Amino acid sequence: MATRLAPARPGRVLRPEPAPAPAERRHLRVVPPDYVSARARRKRARRLVVLAGIAIAGALFGVVAFHMVLTQNQLDLQHLRSQADAASVHQQQLRLQAAQLESPERVVADAQKLGMVPPATVRYLSPNGAAPPPQVQPAKPKPKPAPTLTAAAPKASPTTTAPRRTR
Repeated sequence: MATRLAPARPGRVLRPEPAPAPAERRHLRVVPPDYVSARARRKRARRLVVLAGIAIAGALFGVVAFHMVLTQNQLDLQHLRSQADAASVHQQQLRLQAAQLESPERVVADAQKLGMVPPATVRYLSPNGAAPPPQVQPAKPKPKPAPTLTAAAPKASPTTTAPRRTR
């Protein structure tokens, strides 16, 4: 079958003829239900890579945030320990000061400065009403002021020693 060309008309454009139909039809087959095309697999792989990157970035951010909180808590702990140490030192100083103020020597010295004198007798009371006889305490002499050193101060003899107490 031969085809012939139509005479050209001045206002018309030539159209190509459609290609002849292939001699064979393409082979069609049934696709299994779990079949995934290559394009869909590439798309899934891209999604997986993106999600994995986001997960890794989130994990790194979490680790950095946890480390920052841990460091802040460590600084707070050191600050509290230094405050506790300072408070402990202050408490020890106050205890020492209280012990010095409660010492009998200081109380007696302050009482004597105020003009108080020790009693001549001391009487103890008992719960049953029987009073023991009064005990006489010898009056303690007032301490003498320390002697001033002069050029001719006598030296203690080396042969004199204090007596030893025995039990």
